[in-house]
Amino acid sequence: MDARGRAGRGAGGREPRAIAPGGVRALTPDAGRAPGRRAGVRRVPRATLEGLPGADARGRRAAGRRAPAPGPHGRGGRHPHPGSRRAQRARPAHSRDALRPGNRRPAARARRANPRLPQERRRRGALAPASLKTLGRAALLAVGATLIAAAVSLVGGASVTALDWSVYDRWLRSRAPVADTPRLVIVARDPSSEARFGAGAWDRTMLARVVAALGRGGAAVVGLDVPLGTPSAPGRGGAASDALLAQAAQTVDVVAVVSSATPRVGPAAPREPNVGHTVAEPDADGIVRAVPPSLPFGARPVPAFGLALVSALTGPAAGDLRMAVDARGRTLVDFAGGAWPRGVQVVPFLEVWSAIEQGHADRIQTLANENAVLVVAEPTRATLRTPVGEMSPIAVQAHFARGLLAGSRLREASPVATAGVALALAALAAWVLSATRWWVGLAGAVVLAGAYAAALPMALATTGLVLPVVTPLGATALAALGGLVAGQLASGARIRRLEDENARVRETLVRNESAVESLEEDLDAARAVVARSTGAERDLGRAADLLREQLAEARRQEEATRQRLDTLERELSGLRAADARPSELGDAGQEALRRACEEAGIVTRDPAVLAVFHDLSRAARSPLPILIVGEPGTGKELFARAAHRLSPRAAQPFVAVNMAAIPPELFESELFGHVKGAFTGAVAERRGYFEQADRGTIFLDEIGELRADQQSKLLRVLQEKVFHRVGATRPTGVDVRVVAASNRDLERGVAEGWFREDLWFRLKGLVLRLSPLRARPDDVVVLASRIVGEAAAELGRPGVTLSEDAVVALRAHAWPGNVRELQNCLRQAVALADGPVLKREDLRLPEPERRLAIEPGDETGDAAVLACLRRHGFDMQTSARELGWDRSTVTQRLKGLGFRALVDADGDRARAARELAGDPVLARAVELKLREYHEHLLRSVAGFETAEAAVAACRRRFKNLPERHFRSLEFLVRQSFQRPSS
Repeated sequence: MDARGRAGRGAGGREPRAIAPGGVRALTPDAGRAPGRRAGVRRVPRATLEGLPGADARGRRAAGRRAPAPGPHGRGGRHPHPGSRRAQRARPAHSRDALRPGNRRPAARARRANPRLPQERRRRGALAPASLKTLGRAALLAVGATLIAAAVSLVGGASVTALDWSVYDRWLRSRAPVADTPRLVIVARDPSSEARFGAGAWDRTMLARVVAALGRGGAAVVGLDVPLGTPSAPGRGGAASDALLAQAAQTVDVVAVVSSATPRVGPAAPREPNVGHTVAEPDADGIVRAVPPSLPFGARPVPAFGLALVSALTGPAAGDLRMAVDARGRTLVDFAGGAWPRGVQVVPFLEVWSAIEQGHADRIQTLANENAVLVVAEPTRATLRTPVGEMSPIAVQAHFARGLLAGSRLREASPVATAGVALALAALAAWVLSATRWWVGLAGAVVLAGAYAAALPMALATTGLVLPVVTPLGATALAALGGLVAGQLASGARIRRLEDENARVRETLVRNESAVESLEEDLDAARAVVARSTGAERDLGRAADLLREQLAEARRQEEATRQRLDTLERELSGLRAADARPSELGDAGQEALRRACEEAGIVTRDPAVLAVFHDLSRAARSPLPILIVGEPGTGKELFARAAHRLSPRAAQPFVAVNMAAIPPELFESELFGHVKGAFTGAVAERRGYFEQADRGTIFLDEIGELRADQQSKLLRVLQEKVFHRVGATRPTGVDVRVVAASNRDLERGVAEGWFREDLWFRLKGLVLRLSPLRARPDDVVVLASRIVGEAAAELGRPGVTLSEDAVVALRAHAWPGNVRELQNCLRQAVALADGPVLKREDLRLPEPERRLAIEPGDETGDAAVLACLRRHGFDMQTSARELGWDRSTVTQRLKGLGFRALVDADGDRARAARELAGDPVLARAVELKLREYHEHLLRSVAGFETAEAAVAACRRRFKNLPERHFRSLEFLVRQSFQRPSS
């Protein structure tokens, strides 16, 4: 093989690509590349390789390369060094300045010349595009929400009108007492007056006599609820009584009701010189809240009766009084009280008539002294509904007159002001929801609506302004809803953008990898040329160095691209919801078992658990006793209930008994019952749990916690199916199916003597062992999906799911508390998480390296010491003898493990003791030891001023403590110094 052939073959036996005459390629940006060329590569000048042996070799990839352009870098020309004088002369002046160290003026000038750069926008104080976009979105949402709310308020009907005026109506009914209005006196028709003068219309002669008496008594004006221009009926005195009343009206200023009950427009104007109308139009909900100050009657306007009365009393004409008028030309009535306004003196008509007949002029003068006296003599023919109750039209005018005399400031907000307030509230709500997290924005919108609702009665009480309810609050709610929807859409768009960027980064990575491969091939070819060359090694070395630099740069870009890809993958994993839906099992029999488990409330896909359920379903049809063994939280009661449901006793009772929760002195009473008077407090006969479960199933949970005497009593019942109630002389027989459960090793209990062997044989008809959750990680995902869905439905947050990284964390956790711990963890995460996708950090699981675990092969480490202590019930002497150590060494190891467990349990001694003990029976003894160690540590550091001094002293005192555990001791010491100040 010749030199050219040897140079063209690599170490792997493949034919490498030959170097083109124009040079080799190196990594550069993609801009300006020719079509069909690999992205990110450019040519190295051929001059460095020209004249070398084998440099004229041609390959398939080199054949398609373009020749360099003529010029300094072209064929035959020399490539000047970037720092040479020739290169600097060929470079523009501003480029030469930019290459000088420390000279940043050209770059700064270029940056200031481009105002679109983000740093230049910040320097100039320009508003960020995201802020403008958020404000624009909030403005659009606010305008749309305001228009919709205003349309609902206009066409909503009676219910919307009632809601809009609800605050005003409630304020009128519960308002504080108003000041007295002494210048208005009402002479009212009451039941006693009707008993004297009749229930129908009265003779106008009586009215004439009362008007004349009031005029003599000094009344400024007298208001009559009778139309003077209408002739009276013959039963009311006829023309003679009309003449007397007209004559009496000449002695005092009189305001009467206009002749027609409804406004009429025409040439026939009323002839009364001083009249007022009593027209009051109700709102859409049928409630009268305002009256028109003036209505056209004939050729001239007629004021409201209350307005005419006040105008005659105070002096100016009715048209000169200033009052707030709404868009429909009405003025709000300041209702105060019930049928008659509060703060106004109301006198029965009979009392005034009696004073006139008896000649008590002083009484008449007291009532009429420069006051406006309203005489109500007509019977009530129609009533109007008002915010304070039903009343007659003349009573509405009396309230109107009282408000005018008291200077009422009640007024309704204008449509422009209503629209402005609604637009402002909706814009604020939409902006808060668009600019912050959804739960913060929702809370802000609620606070905003609550503040406006609290301002409604305050505005009424202080300024008399009646603010609307439906339009502003409806606009706020609609804007908040729109903000939430827009936020969800924006989140979806962000995920899509991240996925697109992820795809682009992947493409960039592929291009960078291709460029690296190309450069590696060029470098190999250059090395081969250098090996064959004898006269141009220096030039080839320079080319090889250049290629190495380019290769290093390409590898750096490849590594940066990989890091960016990993970052995007992690971010997408936190945002992308995991698919936790249970898929069907491949085996038809296993799938049938899984569905049967789901019908019984057991969620699993583990073959071992399905096998246990299969045995349970077959044994459930027989009376064989069942013993279920498993750790706490593995679902033992669910399997017990499944055994009852699948048995012929399913229609009979199922009684679950927690044996560990029954006090020893009440054991027989709870299980077997008692008769009346059997002991103090037995006031009635009681059936025990066994009798309640007759013909059904009794579930004896935690049966391993029974004492020896209790085990013997239970054994007799299980053998003979007969027991005696407490205090009874006759036995009671039962037919029950017994299902027991325990989280302790009962076989070990039989060997150690704390559990009866005959009771063990009686219970072990069928023993079912439930594997812990850590042994079946596939069930963790299915259970987590079910628990998250139930918790989200309870909290009203549908759509909450688990992210992929959260599922990975759940599968990696050991779950010592099994399903119960998993349920608590996920319910807490659903309650406290911000978004609809639960991330890994929302689970708040401890770091895996901090958990205590027994590692195989660690004969002298902490795990081996802990296992030895657990085997010997934390007996120091026995454990030290087995390990071949002295007692103090084992004690120091246990102290270190205890301090570490206390740190992991956040100072909870009970939880730390359970982690160390591994067996609930030993937890109490371990807790006592931990308390002793911890209190001794706290007493040791109690006299020091600073934590640093205490830590230094502890290092001397606990010098035999392993160094790896001293960090936990230091943490506890510093925590004790921080607690009093926190």
